[in-house]
Amino acid sequence: PSHQPEFRLAALLCSAALAWGTCATLCAQGPPDGTSAEIVRLVRDLSRSLQSGNAALFMRGFDSDEHVDHGLLREHVAALAAQRRIASSIAIGSIEEESGEVVVSVDWLVELSPKLDPGPIERRRETVELRLRKRRGRWMFVHVKPLDFFAPRLMKNQPPGPGG
Repeated sequence: PSHQPEFRLAALLCSAALAWGTCATLCAQGPPDGTSAEIVRLVRDLSRSLQSGNAALFMRGFDSDEHVDHGLLREHVAALAAQRRIASSIAIGSIEEESGEVVVSVDWLVELSPKLDPGPIERRRETVELRLRKRRGRWMFVHVKPLDFFAPRLMKNQPPGPGG
């Protein structure tokens, strides 16, 4: 019981290592120009920054001029990182070029546990669509769907925050 959260985290990290193997395989099959390898690295960095609870680093990959919901996404990730310990695992399903953008389908799994008190672990798993566009010579995220995948949610027995 007292080691249950660590066991779950270890199991999730093992799953992440297996999932990353899938990403590396897809990367090896990508176009010869290296675009897929760069995109896989960016998505992997996004997952790592989420797991480290670093909202600023997570948002660094998003183009604030092009991403319509940039402010809301920043608020979601910052609140999530402030409230929860995050374990993040990804498997890239596809990388496609479409009208000057790259569309990435990511099977994303997160496990969220309360930072302050022991409590239930929330698991989220969803296919997240990321769109990237080249801006100032580098790939930037310009869209994420569904946005609420990264939103903090009230857990049972958690009082609402101010105004809620």
